[in-house]
Amino acid sequence: MPNLEIRRYTPAFADEWNQFVAASKNGTFLFDRRYMDYHADRFQDHSLLFFRRGKLYALLPANVDGDTLYSHQGLTYGGLIMSDKTTAAEVVDIFRLLNATLRSEDIRKVLYKPVPWIYHQQPSEEDLYAIVEVCDVRLTRSLASTITREHPNAWYRIRKCGAQKAQQSGVVIEETEDYQPFWQILTANLQARYGLNPVHTLEEITLLHQRFPQHIRLFVAKEGNETIGGSVLYISNRVVHSQYIAASPRGREVHALDWLFDVVIRQSLEKHPYFDFGISTENQGTYLNEGLIYQKEGFGGRGICYDWYKWNL
Repeated sequence: MPNLEIRRYTPAFADEWNQFVAASKNGTFLFDRRYMDYHADRFQDHSLLFFRRGKLYALLPANVDGDTLYSHQGLTYGGLIMSDKTTAAEVVDIFRLLNATLRSEDIRKVLYKPVPWIYHQQPSEEDLYAIVEVCDVRLTRSLASTITREHPNAWYRIRKCGAQKAQQSGVVIEETEDYQPFWQILTANLQARYGLNPVHTLEEITLLHQRFPQHIRLFVAKEGNETIGGSVLYISNRVVHSQYIAASPRGREVHALDWLFDVVIRQSLEKHPYFDFGISTENQGTYLNEGLIYQKEGFGGRGICYDWYKWNL
């Protein structure tokens, strides 16, 4: 591996990092340091840059916790970010170099979660081959529900009827930059069902929207002036991902989300090949929330895997 060099990320690399992500074949705005660093105080960053003959060749967004390297815990997905010049043989060498470097730093475990293929600009699974060749991997798998523009599925009757009911009752769907009413609904739902708060605070999601206004957008269902449901969308080049979904008791009564997704999915698929509802599994993929995935399948969503790979060093 004489042509490869590995370096730890520092803020001095921020511009070079962001430029590489923007031009990569499998990166999204989640890897922009302006997104990653909003929660820098929660994670011990251990992101890595790989150089080939002195030029930036690949990136690995990562953090460490104890003796484990994670491809970043603050992100839904991660893995090796590559350019269209990255070759399979050199990705194998990158993982050999990565493992050797981590061992020298007394890191003993790796948890690696690659970017799902629907987000790729072009085929980008050299890393999945390399880790099988180089590492003794164990797989954890979660299941998401995704709609494709090329082969849309018919909606379940319950979802169609719900959308019609909401529309006929006067529910209006609109985009807004006022996140507070929706965040109150979302927080109340998560507290009631799971005793949890959203991953992002209201202040954090507002900040991220201000930094990425074209990539983070909120659509809400309103009855008069009252917000009764909504969804925060994360928008990348190929995928519109529903990051947060919530409805108030009144919203559920009038099927506001059915009407909202009728509007949002149609608009999304005009410009993007995929609409992704995200995972419906819990406990690291060992439990399928059948009620949740039934709702997503009712909108035409079908299975995409979000995989995590683990190995010891």
